[in-house]
Amino acid sequence: MKWIISYAVILLIPLIVSAIVYMQTTQIVEYEIQRANSAMLKQVKYIVDSELKQAEKLAAQLSIHTDVLKFLELDNETEAAQSYTIYKTGQELNKYKSANDFISGIYIYSSKLDKMLTSETYAESELFYSMMHKSNTYTYEQWLQDLHNQQLKKYQWMPIVESGKSANTAVFMESLSRKAAGVRHGTLILPLNRNKIQHLLENVDWVNKGEVYIVDDNDRILFQNRDGKGIAGSSLQLINDKENMVTYVESDTTKWRYVSVFPTDVFWEKAREIHKLNLLGLLICCLIGGGVITYFARKNYDPIQQLVNIFPNVKMERKGETDEYTFIRESVLATLQERDDMNNSQMQQLRVLQSYYLSKLLKGQTEQAMSVKEAAKIHRMEWLSEHFAVLLFYMNPNQETELPLNLSHFIVSNIVKDLIGRQHNVLFTEMDGLLAAIVNIHPERLEAWQEDMEAAVSKAHEFIEQRYRLSFAVSGSDMYSSLEGIHPAFLQALEAQEYRLILEENTFVWYGDIKPDDTVYAYSINEELILINLIKSGDFQKASEMVDSMITHIFSHQASIEMVKCLLIDLASTMIKVVPQETHKTTLWEERRPVKRLLACSSRAEFRQELLEILSTVCELVNAKLLMASSSRVAEQVAEFVETHYADVNLSVSMIGTHFGFTPQYVSKLFKEYAGGGLHDYISQTRIKEAKRLLEQGASIDETALHAGFLSSSAFIRVFKKYEGITPGRYKSIHSPLRNNDRA
Repeated sequence: MKWIISYAVILLIPLIVSAIVYMQTTQIVEYEIQRANSAMLKQVKYIVDSELKQAEKLAAQLSIHTDVLKFLELDNETEAAQSYTIYKTGQELNKYKSANDFISGIYIYSSKLDKMLTSETYAESELFYSMMHKSNTYTYEQWLQDLHNQQLKKYQWMPIVESGKSANTAVFMESLSRKAAGVRHGTLILPLNRNKIQHLLENVDWVNKGEVYIVDDNDRILFQNRDGKGIAGSSLQLINDKENMVTYVESDTTKWRYVSVFPTDVFWEKAREIHKLNLLGLLICCLIGGGVITYFARKNYDPIQQLVNIFPNVKMERKGETDEYTFIRESVLATLQERDDMNNSQMQQLRVLQSYYLSKLLKGQTEQAMSVKEAAKIHRMEWLSEHFAVLLFYMNPNQETELPLNLSHFIVSNIVKDLIGRQHNVLFTEMDGLLAAIVNIHPERLEAWQEDMEAAVSKAHEFIEQRYRLSFAVSGSDMYSSLEGIHPAFLQALEAQEYRLILEENTFVWYGDIKPDDTVYAYSINEELILINLIKSGDFQKASEMVDSMITHIFSHQASIEMVKCLLIDLASTMIKVVPQETHKTTLWEERRPVKRLLACSSRAEFRQELLEILSTVCELVNAKLLMASSSRVAEQVAEFVETHYADVNLSVSMIGTHFGFTPQYVSKLFKEYAGGGLHDYISQTRIKEAKRLLEQGASIDETALHAGFLSSSAFIRVFKKYEGITPGRYKSIHSPLRNNDRA
């Protein structure tokens, strides 16, 4: 039954597709109508727009034609004398009209004469209106208002009398004026040939039941291909109903639209036949498909029945949703699950035994009488050779991932094992929170085994950090050529891991790279004296560079961890010696406790940071003491500099600070502490002192301002009055030599 249903569902797919196609026929027909109408309307638009552009070009030519311009310049006094000119202009209009059959006439209205000139007549405006445009809906006043429009250049719906009958048609009107003066002289009117446009629409290659209209921006019908539902001048909304398919395109030249109105019944006549054939095909598919489904369902059921009979001791339950497939699947899965459970149990027991055995190897508790091959056979291990090394993996803490330690070990061990296992044999176990790997080195890679380890671990580290945001550090031992060498190799890896924690630089450290050597004490008395002198001079920059150099020198020697700590503490004690004696017992020094904080450091970066903080504190205390001794001397030098350069107009606090290498604020502060007054006032008073001397000798105010260092006389007068209470002129009149002689 399920097979029959499934086959029926498959059969439903083409049936559903056919039904969808059947339902989409309306949209397909509508799309084809829209596409055909759009192509037809674009053809009509191209032809009509081309003719309209020719009419506008004709209007542009007439607007600059010499005879037309002369006619527009005529007035009532010169009209009679220029009769021939008027006649000649009419003949020219007749030529242009004959050359363009898209227009039915050319009218030129003269505002000065209030007359209309055409290719056939020359009459007063009111008479011409009665002859050509008289209508109940379009009065003479409206007609004149359109003719006098200064900005006129448009297509307009206007009644025109042709063959004794008045019919509305479209005309092109353009104002003729002098651009320079902006004065309107007349208006050009080009009535479009209604019969020509209608004949053009009637000859469009299209189904004879369709309607084509040209409408303006107010949806008013201007032209149509034949007498239909629409009437020229009426609104297009009257014919836009449900029985018609309406399509339009916009004109590129005017605001007109070209509209196609086509009855949908013409296309639906063919669509109905397609619908009938579609329904008949669906019915035939259902009948044939039903028979085929029954035949194949019965034929394919026989193998399933044979599979059910394979399990004679198991009773098939026919309850609920249980069928033949479910019965076979559950029976097979139960057998496979039982087998997998047994295998998993054995593998778990084997992993526990292997981990226990590897831990004993790392701790040096192996059976001495057992060979490598025998031990490997008992614990199902395959050793490639008798050359071993140990790697220790330390997981760096990361607050972003927050992965459990056992999960981190699982990820790292699997990925690293996959990469290293391509060339060497590797087994993992956990030892005191670290992930330990025993590497059995391939006999053909004894010379390059370390490069293999570094390449594999580097690739694994990059992948794990990018994928799991997990970082780890690795330390490795030297290579040993026996199973007993695994324990000393483990001890070497532990020591290398401890040294790596101090350095905090590399992710992979070999024991051979940090093996302690017989180096001398790497901190001489000469270096200590140089550092003391730098600190006493208060030069923190050079002192910090020397401290960094000494730290690098200390860690570059392969000394033991205890020796490294001793050297760093000795370096800190040298800095503390330079601190002034009176600051040893200050509250600040007692609160910092630099030695105690230094002893708590556990890495190279922490040692460096703490030493630089001690150096910075010591240099600040030394500089404070040096500053107190040098501030008075700097202030005296500033005063001497002002006495020497007071005549320089650029002399200022900023200039003095630049000269002495201090900021303006610092120079002002030093001088004020020394002299008791501001530096700016001292500069001004020095200049005023010199100015008084020059004024007493009879110098002019301009000369005095120039020699005393002022930018201008006005600035000199303002500053002089500020400090002396009187103007320079008044001071000169009181203390000049000539006045003193007069008094004598």
